Amino acid sequence: MKKLLSLSLLCMVSFSFSQNYPNQIIKDSTSISGIVSLNEAIDFDGVEVKFKEVIKDSRCPKTVMCVRAGEAEIIVSIFKNGEFIKDQRVIIDASGLVVEKNNLVLKSEDYEIYGFSLSPYPTSPKEISGELYSLELVYRSIVER
Repeated sequence: MKKLLSLSLLCMVSFSFSQNYPNQIIKDSTSISGIVSLNEAIDFDGVEVKFKEVIKDSRCPKTVMCVRAGEAEIIVSIFKNGEFIKDQRVIIDASGLVVEKNNLVLKSEDYEIYGFSLSPYPTSPKEISGELYSLELVYRSIVER
């Protein structure tokens, strides 16, 4: 009876954790990643993504004990063949979890581009200077997967 109860509890906990991370995006061998500084751009096959602005950075500093891990909210500008398409809001979770809902920059039939991580991570409550920020972008081909 104890084994059955333990197995049931394990299944419930596993299911609960799997529900917390729907559609988690992971870099794999078919992904291409690049890092851009604030006001710089990277080109992925004719699609240029420019790291435009850090709207807020409420990620919990490493030296502080927080109730919530926090997040950073950024804006990237998207250009295709040199023509402005749109500005896109991206949320970088302090936990490192990357999901389509928050991190998707652009999606087409052939590829997806995600905002993956933002550096540096705060080490103290002191505000980070804008020119120190860099953004990791990941390009994933849909055809190859």
